[in-house]
Amino acid sequence: MRLVSLSNSIFIISSFLRAATSCLMLLALARVPAAAAETSGAQRASQFEVPEKLRPRVNFWKDIFAKYGKSQFVIHHRKFPQIVFMAVDLSKEAAQMPPAAFSKLKSAAEKKYVQEVRQALEYLARDEQPETYLQKFISSKMQMLGPGTAKYKEVLKDDLIRTQTGIKEKFEASIKRSGRYLPLIERIFVEDFSLPIELTRMPFIESSFDYTAYSSVGAAGIWQFMPRTAKLYMTVNRYIDERRDPLEASRGAARYLRDAYSRLGSWPLAITSYNHGVAGVAKKVAKMGTSDIVRLIENQQEQVFGFASNNFYPEFLAALEVYDNYHHYFPNLHIDPPIHAKEVEIKRAVSARAMSQQVGVPIEDLKAVNYAVSKAVWDGRYNLPSGYRLKVPDKDTALHLAYMRTDSPKPLIEPAGASSIYGGTQYKVRKGDTLLAIAKKFGTSVATLRSLNSITGSNIRIGQTLRVTPRQGASKAAPVRSAPVRSTATKTYRVRKGDSLWSISIKFGVKIDELRSANKANLIGDNLTVGKTIVIPK
Repeated sequence: MRLVSLSNSIFIISSFLRAATSCLMLLALARVPAAAAETSGAQRASQFEVPEKLRPRVNFWKDIFAKYGKSQFVIHHRKFPQIVFMAVDLSKEAAQMPPAAFSKLKSAAEKKYVQEVRQALEYLARDEQPETYLQKFISSKMQMLGPGTAKYKEVLKDDLIRTQTGIKEKFEASIKRSGRYLPLIERIFVEDFSLPIELTRMPFIESSFDYTAYSSVGAAGIWQFMPRTAKLYMTVNRYIDERRDPLEASRGAARYLRDAYSRLGSWPLAITSYNHGVAGVAKKVAKMGTSDIVRLIENQQEQVFGFASNNFYPEFLAALEVYDNYHHYFPNLHIDPPIHAKEVEIKRAVSARAMSQQVGVPIEDLKAVNYAVSKAVWDGRYNLPSGYRLKVPDKDTALHLAYMRTDSPKPLIEPAGASSIYGGTQYKVRKGDTLLAIAKKFGTSVATLRSLNSITGSNIRIGQTLRVTPRQGASKAAPVRSAPVRSTATKTYRVRKGDSLWSISIKFGVKIDELRSANKANLIGDNLTVGKTIVIPK
């Protein structure tokens, strides 16, 4: 189904799969008034209020972040994205098709509808009176650029027709993840650097708070620092890449933004420089003879910045408003609990395993909060260097990470066809499903699916019910660290490599002091001997 936005109304067109020429019918759909949905401007610092002339552009990005999902896209003006020519909704098709087939259909839909928009623009460029709904709609939207046909000709000549897929699901996931470190990042910006708290929302548009993010051009971490810039503010080498450490990178971002503000004189320009560079923004300001962000962005005579830089600050303002009102846009969203960790400065180079034993925390839990450390260090090929501030999670945080395993591919919402049973999950096989595809849907592996369902090979049948996560208490494919359950009787446990009193206490849901007391004869301090049998008290 195709949606073509028109002010407070939407045109609906039959699916292009069913008809080559579509008939338009009007369906009124009132938009929620901004005042009803948004936080009062008085609750935000005045320098981050949305300028009136930027409001339409900011609203466009709010729609991309919180209204349109991954099965929807809009066709819009590249220089002025608030001029939306058409919005296309393929949600129904997405629900009925395998991902690969839907991807092909979406690509075909984009080409088809872009061509329809192009034909309408060509018609208007000939100074013809608009006749179809689409022609009339485009004509009304383009009025903001003044009279005449030059505006249509420019779009065709400079190829200014652009498509943008919605990221509602991605933005919701980013808000969920942000809970882990945002309180600590806010403290760094506000208490340590005396910077506006609003700046801590920039990762929503940089990395979606993906702590392991890498871009195709080499930017890394939630602040997406490039190596050259990052080395001015943090450590980046073969052992430690602090761009990937949320706290160290946030300290670096705070320093960068403080420097940018000092040179450019305003937060809109400093924020834009995060995408365009301080020198680049200063050069544009000097060329245009203005430091007014609105005049730079909404310049009809000349596009001052490229698309990304021109929309960076409006996207930031949109992200502020969506985050401030996330309960309105994502009413069922539960934000991840904050990470509670202490920083331990390493005085001399030491192996990760030795450090794990020293702090009494399993390596897997240290990995989950120390993204900066390279795989070679975790594998033992290199030591943790002197001066590195190791993040050590507390017990509650580590227990949470043990279930969640940070940034695992588990979906935010169970895929269609899934049902929970006794703490486990079942899935009914659909046409086109494979074990690999189902494993990806649920963030598990083919081997786990085979084990849970006693499958040999890869043969499954339509309508077959598969267990995709184990029932509570199931032994097959149980996670290494199960939910803490109080023992009903005294039992024993054989110590394995990497175990500590702390990790064993979590595994069996007992207190460390109780473990110490029950095993006084077998312990020297808190040291455990691999292969030794210890008592697990009630």
